[in-house]
Amino acid sequence: MDSLGINFPFLAIQLLNLALFCAWPVFSIAAIFALRKKKLSGTQQALWVLIILVIPLLGALSFWVLQPAPQNGPSN
Repeated sequence: MDSLGINFPFLAIQLLNLALFCAWPVFSIAAIFALRKKKLSGTQQALWVLIILVIPLLGALSFWVLQPAPQNGPSN
């Protein structure tokens, strides 16, 4: 490929960047829709939305890995 003037390692890195750039909105939107189905307090949901939107890709992946569970209220 060098005879064509194509730098293969650079091309591979750019394709990986493109894949991550395309995966970020998909994972973020899927995580936000999954968050709507969870029974979390408003504060917990707001924090997760901030994490998902502010930290690209890592926030959505952390949501899927951690799978936040609803907090039980205080027991009397």
